[in-house]
Order: sequence, then structure tokens, then C-alpha cells
Amino acid sequence: WWSGDPFMTHFMNNLSSLFPYGEKFFVDSVRAVRDQVRDRQLQKDISAFIGQEAMHSKEHAAYNDYAAEHGIDLRRLELRIKVLMEWVTRLTSKKMQVAVTCALEHFTASMAEQLLRREDISLQMTDPRMYRLWLWHAIEENEHKSVAYDVYQAIGGGYLLRTSAMLVTTVLFLGVIAGFQLHLLRKDGQLFNWKTWKYGLKTLFSLRHGYVPGLLKPYLDYFRPGFHPSQHQTRELERRWKQALAFAG
Repeated sequence: WWSGDPFMTHFMNNLSSLFPYGEKFFVDSVRAVRDQVRDRQLQKDISAFIGQEAMHSKEHAAYNDYAAEHGIDLRRLELRIKVLMEWVTRLTSKKMQVAVTCALEHFTASMAEQLLRREDISLQMTDPRMYRLWLWHAIEENEHKSVAYDVYQAIGGGYLLRTSAMLVTTVLFLGVIAGFQLHLLRKDGQLFNWKTWKYGLKTLFSLRHGYVPGLLKPYLDYFRPGFHPSQHQTRELERRWKQALAFAG
């Protein structure tokens, strides 16, 4: 459904496999420290965050079931994420879990913003249902991108833990994405389809028009001492896309 291309279709399948248990981890990590938050507005923001993440998880679980009906088994990959998140929960403190959530939320918000800004890329999603699902998710990721970060600050989280968590999370995130992509291509018999590799790598990594190079600047910005997610202004972008897709404001 991505311009008839296996590599990019599986790249999005790959991302979808992360969400059901990944977003459960986000919700659990924030909920575990909620009693330490005194600000009333932030408490309201936490409630909205939990509601949106629960809906994302539900929709992507349905997406993954749809993929299974077409012979693409994402359930095994989902369970690997479940095990990984359980180990993170077991081995780290509550504050570290919120720091990991901040890192992953920054990844998802940055990727979502890029998808909303780059119509030359998003329009390659030629299935209308997939197009609306991913752009809806992208809008909402930007709407609540500051909540986990604000919670982290509210519980006394500092710069060193935040940036250390980002470095560790980056290694794990990239490793998981690469491993899952190879798995999905192999299962689909496309691992040695060099045409689809060429298309996919160009779409993602082309220096002039690729998706990934546009993520580098916001990624590095996370390591700035005075960083806050709200500094990446996307309100007008969100509003415009809600109107374009006829979502409620």
C-alpha cells in the first residue's frame, strides 16, 4: 500500500508493531509517577495523554490484525517489544522509565512532524485508510509531545539522566527497527529484492530528499540543555491537517 513497494510498506508495518506495547509502556511510566505531580493543568494533560495513547495502541493493534489477515505476522514482533519493555521496567527506576518515554516520544513526535511536513513522502501512501491512520497518529503525537517531558521535569528529572536515556534508547530503537525490517522482508520473500531496497533506502536516506536526514536536527536539539519539545512549533501544522482530513478540532 506504499506505492506498491514492499520495503516501505514493511517499514510502516515495522513501526506499527512497536506501538501496542510501546505506548502501553509510555502510559504506565507516566501513570506510575502521577502522584508526584502537583500542577493541575499537567494532571489534565496526563489524562489526555493516556487517552490518546490508549487509542493509538488500540488502532495499531487493529492495523496489526489487518496485516495478519494478509499474511504478515506482526504479532511475534509485538511480543518481542512486550518482553523488551518488561525488562526495561524491571531493571530501571521509575524516573528512568519516564526518561526513556521522553526519548521515545521525541522520536515519534519528530518522525510525525516530518511526515506532516513532507507531503512528497506522505502522498506515497496510496491506500486511503493507511494514509488517514498515519496522519491522524502524526497529528496526535505532536499534540501531546510535551506531556512526558513536563512530567519528567515535575518529578525532578535532570539533564544527565535525560540525555543518557536518549543515547541508550537510540541504540535500542535503531537496532530493533533494523532487525524487524530484515525479518519482515525475509518473511515476505523480498530480502534480496534489490529494486525495493533501492527505492526504500532512497526514500529514507537520500541526502537531498530523504526522510531520515530531516530527523537529525531535531534529534541533536534534544541534547541542548535548554531543550523543550514545545520549542518545535507544530500547532498551525496540526490545525491545517485536521482541516484537510476533516478531523474534529
